[in-house]
Amino acid sequence: MKNFLILCMLLLGQSLNAAEQPTTHFVDIGHARLNIVEWSSDREDAEYIFALPGSGGDHSRYKRLAPLLAEAGYRVVVINQRGIMGSTGNLEDLTLRDLASDVIAVADVLGVRRFHMMGWAFGNRTSRMLATDFPDRVVSVTLIAAGGIVPALTRPGELGRLLGEADIPESEKAALARRTLFSPAAPDELIQEYVTGLRYWPEGRRAQQQANRNTPLELWVAGGSGPLLMVMGEDDLTAPVENGHIMKAEHGERLHLVIIPDAGHAVGLEKPAATASAILDFLAEHPTGR
Repeated sequence: MKNFLILCMLLLGQSLNAAEQPTTHFVDIGHARLNIVEWSSDREDAEYIFALPGSGGDHSRYKRLAPLLAEAGYRVVVINQRGIMGSTGNLEDLTLRDLASDVIAVADVLGVRRFHMMGWAFGNRTSRMLATDFPDRVVSVTLIAAGGIVPALTRPGELGRLLGEADIPESEKAALARRTLFSPAAPDELIQEYVTGLRYWPEGRRAQQQANRNTPLELWVAGGSGPLLMVMGEDDLTAPVENGHIMKAEHGERLHLVIIPDAGHAVGLEKPAATASAILDFLAEHPTGR
């Protein structure tokens, strides 16, 4: 509750020294050059959170959530993956293991040994793969709007139309966004803000989808064996909350499930304070030990 009240104050502009504006730079990892965006805490001992957006999406998905986590004392590094925001690298015949290794390579360049991992939408799959393959590096995993087990409840093709067809009318984009990404309770202003700034990267999205097809579900779905948090929007049709219930039944006390009412697939944009509060409570229980 304390975290939630502080975060509400931040959103209302009554900040305790609001987080700095993010910085953007490229990291050369040899086989790829990746654009990363960082929201930094003033704390010298700030723990790192590496974060991945959804399919074909860029760092802007974290624009309401990351500043709250940084203000609370964390350093948030959002990675624009291959094919997104100028990030380069081979896009053919990838697997989730390739994308997970990219995150480790970024951490190595930054000199970060142990960190928290966060994945939103498609980013949850790569995050789970990373925690499986590199358990000594990942302290905890936070999954936001995480699907993969239960089929989406959206109509066939409508999400692909929203994300893949730039020339459709803005009014149709807004209707598709409300159904596939937001809850019915989302204000029109938020939908319009999202649609107006909507940008997806088709080549990056295709590469990620191929990586998903090339990687069997059973290799990544458990997300390793360490602490897991799932934050789900109650009204999410793209990643239905049943995904969380199935994971909770399978993993018991290892997994903490938080379901946020009046929120959809874009839960971190719709309900940033509630989402951040759940994440901060979870991270406080699993420090990196640096």
